[in-house]
Amino acid sequence: MSKQAANFLAELSQDHQKRQSFKADPDGTMDKAGLSEADKQVLKSGDPDKIRKHLGENGPPGCMVILIA
Repeated sequence: MSKQAANFLAELSQDHQKRQSFKADPDGTMDKAGLSEADKQVLKSGDPDKIRKHLGENGPPGCMVILIA
C-alpha cells in the first residue's frame, strides 16, 4: 500500500545513523521522511504482521519485518 513506508524501512535497514535518529525521535524522523499519518501509526504499532500488510505489494519479495528496540 505505501511505497514511501517501504522505502523508509529499507533506508532504516541500511543506514545506522537514520536508525539512531529513529530510535531517539521516531515521530521527527518519520515527519522528515514525509510519511503519512497512516504510515506512522502502522510503523509505531511495532506489529510485524500489520506492517507487512500495510506495505502490501510495495514490500520487497520475501520481505521480513524485524523490529529491534
